[in-house]
Amino acid sequence: MSADNAAPAGPAPGGAQPGQPGNVKPAAGAQRADQAPQPDQAAAGPDQNDVIGAAADALAEDGLPGTSAAASRVYRASSHGSGNLFSGTFESITVLGMPEAAGQLRAGPLPADELRTLRRVFQEPEEYGAWKARLRSDRLIVLCGQPGTGRAYTALSLLDDVTRGHVSRLDPRSDLAELEESQIEPGHGYALEPADSGLPDETGLDRLCELLGKQESYAVLLATPEPGDVLSRRGRYYCRHTPASAADVVDGHLATELEEDPGDLYERARELATDAAVLEATGLDELLPAEAKRFAALLARQVRGDLTHDELLARCRRFAEEQAADWFAGGALAESPQRLRDAAYRIAVAVLGRASLSAVAEAAEILAWELAVTADPEANPGRPLFSDGVDARLASARAVADTGVEQVGDEDVPVRTVRFRGEALGPAVLGHLWQHRHNVRGPVLRWLAGLCEDSRPQVWVRAAMAAGLLCGLDCSHTVQELVQPMAQAPQARRRLFAATVLDVAVTTPEVGTAVRALVRHWATQGDEHLRWTAGAVLGRGRATATVADTLDLLGRIGVWEDGTLRAAAGVQVAHLAGAHCDPLVLRRIRAWLSDARRPQQDLGLQSTVFLASVSATDLWNQHPDLADRGDWPLMLALAEARPELARELAGLLWTALQTGRSYEAALDTVSDWLRRSADQPWASRLESFLPLLVHGQDDRDRLLALLKELSEDPDQPLNDQQVRRFHTAVQGAGTR
Repeated sequence: MSADNAAPAGPAPGGAQPGQPGNVKPAAGAQRADQAPQPDQAAAGPDQNDVIGAAADALAEDGLPGTSAAASRVYRASSHGSGNLFSGTFESITVLGMPEAAGQLRAGPLPADELRTLRRVFQEPEEYGAWKARLRSDRLIVLCGQPGTGRAYTALSLLDDVTRGHVSRLDPRSDLAELEESQIEPGHGYALEPADSGLPDETGLDRLCELLGKQESYAVLLATPEPGDVLSRRGRYYCRHTPASAADVVDGHLATELEEDPGDLYERARELATDAAVLEATGLDELLPAEAKRFAALLARQVRGDLTHDELLARCRRFAEEQAADWFAGGALAESPQRLRDAAYRIAVAVLGRASLSAVAEAAEILAWELAVTADPEANPGRPLFSDGVDARLASARAVADTGVEQVGDEDVPVRTVRFRGEALGPAVLGHLWQHRHNVRGPVLRWLAGLCEDSRPQVWVRAAMAAGLLCGLDCSHTVQELVQPMAQAPQARRRLFAATVLDVAVTTPEVGTAVRALVRHWATQGDEHLRWTAGAVLGRGRATATVADTLDLLGRIGVWEDGTLRAAAGVQVAHLAGAHCDPLVLRRIRAWLSDARRPQQDLGLQSTVFLASVSATDLWNQHPDLADRGDWPLMLALAEARPELARELAGLLWTALQTGRSYEAALDTVSDWLRRSADQPWASRLESFLPLLVHGQDDRDRLLALLKELSEDPDQPLNDQQVRRFHTAVQGAGTR
């Protein structure tokens, strides 16, 4: 046995406690990492605080198995962990020089130059022919779709086709109920998106249709579907508007932008439009027609030399920010109940994107209530029951429903999930709120804190990660209002929430130094809960400049108040080992085991037990070399990823098996390995690892006795093949 694996010096107490399975005991006469008990302590038995435990699940209070593993998996899978920030200014999106919003259609005929541009660039959607046929026969249609999807272009083009250029736009404030036949010009086409008054009912539309027929004129009205709106499916005049493909729209605009430019600029621009880096910079799955027009203009400027490539990418990154600014624009109707519910749903998708559709919908309703009572403290808002539809809600948030899985206990179950149509929209929404809508901060922070009460990791972990992005934008405010109260809470989930917020925020260059200083202060000066929270941040491996600094702080937490937080620090040491795969962690554990002071020895033993009992899937920040290890025991996963560390890892576990107060936990962990190894990909690694625990005949006898006991277990016996394989491995191990 190497000197590194030698157990720390110290008198050896008695063997295993009575009642251990199969009376398997530590090796007789072996050195152990503890000190001789005082006579009165020996007579009364070991103090409970001396026993090294193996329970590593801080969320066991939630009552479901595998909760910690589910939480860490949600954290690793979330796109928020990238730490992306928000930058740039916000501009309004325009169509034909007009904002694509309520009030966009002016009174008067369509100018000739706009009509010529429309004819050159318009790309027909798939159902355009059917809409034109309906307009010819019925003289009136209502195009129902979201703003920015090209509805205005489509309406004007349809009218141009059926009237041969006699197209007018009505003032949005026009009251169709008061319209008279004399006000309609013969053979004209009218486009209108009504403002506050909305569209007439079907009787009113029938009257308008009759007036149009008398004058042989046409009208296309624009409508935005409300959640639960069924008119787009049942109304006689309603057509559901679907935009043309973004690629076609971009191509049409490029042809117009570059029609007078010489050379191959058009082909270069088309090639640039499909460049992966440029498309990724937009952060959107597919551009809306209004965005495609602006995108084409940027591409044309770049190929002409008016923009550098970096400037092009920077302008593309604004698309998501501009969508967020448009969603939360102020105005007379901005705080109506329906607008607040729309805003709440978009914020919920930004925070909980890729969570289940039901979780996002429920969270959105809670936030809508918070927003409503903030806007009007005397309000008593309720929820719509049948006037809310999923499809319209998704469309209003530029979101899509996918299929995914959600962990319930230890098992995955299929769920319907929701996400934005573009990864950049979530950060853009949160960034816009925090930078431009100060009064929204209070209800949003209260809502995020409330989401921590939901025991589902898909909810509270994502909420914490979103709060981490907000902390990166305004560290002082978020720490004061949210993080500090969470970090001092008695509930473990709340403290893990605070730790997650800080772990995300620490990656932000502007506030990372401040967050690191805060974590260090809590680790060295805080109360019990603040030190616990600091340890949870440190274990993820990003809160200090070096692994050595992290180990120093975890060591201080683990020995504070005679080991009050020993278990909390020990499990974070194991997490740190999985985050970095650095041999320094193992050397520090060995140094603690070799320390003459009892608290340091106990911390080393506790860290060793957790290193063996934690699974790779439990890690919050997982080293890339462990990413494909699934639910491997962390110690075996490290031995597989770093074979040169296998003997040192085994030496630590051997010491825990030789020490009375850690013996049961260590032996239970080895027993669990053996029981779970059947048909596991790590079974062969376990087979090669067991011989490293044998340094003498007593070690061999202990493992053989354990195998015999497990093979004879009446409830869950090892199968014969397992027993033979492991028995051969242990029997053939060399001795000192």
